[in-house]
Amino acid sequence: MAKTAFLCAGQGSQYPGMGKAFADAFPTADNVFQEASDALGIDMRKLCFSGSNEELARTENTQPALVTVSVAQARVSSEIDGMTPAVIAGHSLGEITALTLAGAIDFADAVRLARQRGELMTIAVPKGQSLMLAVRTRDHDTVQQLCSEIAEETLEILQISNHNSNSQVVVSGHKQSVLRLHERIEALGIQSTPLNVSAPFHCGLMQDVQAPLRDMLDSMTFNELQVPVLSNATGELYGSSADIPELLTRQVVEPVQWIRNQRWMRMNGITFGVEFGPGRTLTGLMRHTFGEIPTFAYDVPKDRERLTTYLDRITVPVLARALGIAVATRNKNHDPAEYQELVVQPYKELETLSRQVDRENRAASDDEVGQGRQLLLQILRGKRVDEAEIKERFEQLARDSRLAS
Repeated sequence: MAKTAFLCAGQGSQYPGMGKAFADAFPTADNVFQEASDALGIDMRKLCFSGSNEELARTENTQPALVTVSVAQARVSSEIDGMTPAVIAGHSLGEITALTLAGAIDFADAVRLARQRGELMTIAVPKGQSLMLAVRTRDHDTVQQLCSEIAEETLEILQISNHNSNSQVVVSGHKQSVLRLHERIEALGIQSTPLNVSAPFHCGLMQDVQAPLRDMLDSMTFNELQVPVLSNATGELYGSSADIPELLTRQVVEPVQWIRNQRWMRMNGITFGVEFGPGRTLTGLMRHTFGEIPTFAYDVPKDRERLTTYLDRITVPVLARALGIAVATRNKNHDPAEYQELVVQPYKELETLSRQVDRENRAASDDEVGQGRQLLLQILRGKRVDEAEIKERFEQLARDSRLAS
């Protein structure tokens, strides 16, 4: 059984023109840009499609723009590909996108939250006083030790802010301390690159963001999660939408536990991932950490072609999958007459319908899919399966056959 994870891109992946190809080709995507413009009172199309690198790099612009592009792509994918994710994870800012795709945050609220979060981060630290550094190494312990030593020497903040992959961490802190770290690790033969960002994300320098961000989150209304979402702060699943204010507030000063997020996916049977948002950063991180999980960047045309081929290969015909679920589900009805009427007879009808479609070498029509789902429901209820398990079985059918659940 295939299980997919949706991955939502974070800050640093933006580029001028992002999202334009989707908005031009798909009214669904263009509508998302209009929704964002209406919510923020700015022209989101102009910002994303023709904005300069400098405009897009301003954190208060970057964050709502990334949420918009990612949601636009995901909505297009929902129409075209029909995937049902088993879990959603977002990197840094992308966690807001993940919660939006999971139904917990309304889209208009999400872009307003991203905009205000970006504004708070921009004013938290004076320009030029901080820096972020990407470090390419598998020796994360050495980086952590050097951060602790330099912070003690300088009495400044210096800490790992992103555990991105087995071969990359990112460090944030005061500029001079980050530059001192840069010199020391280069002397050890470890490659590192200063990042062109406007704020030192996910470290103690963002402490002043926490209180106003928490006030903002406490004033918002959240919906129940429709899909499990992984937290950057804990590396584990959200318990419920009630956790959103605490975990998004913690996230701005605590490291992004992306390796833990990826490990959770691997340990819980995720078979492939789809990245939404500009570029393919998260696709690359998955390749470096758990290369056995194929991941496709929806922003990249060749990756979308590969995804289509992959989905065609793993998708099970809906009526055949319904038969499999009917057989595999444990029976709790031990009345022979009832079992014959409520389970055996609808199963035979479902089997006949599936064979007819197979014989004609075609996909089931919408009416036949509806009939098959109804027969499966009769079978499961005939087996006296409880409603919670029935819901799980239909979610399984949707995932494996790419149906709307």
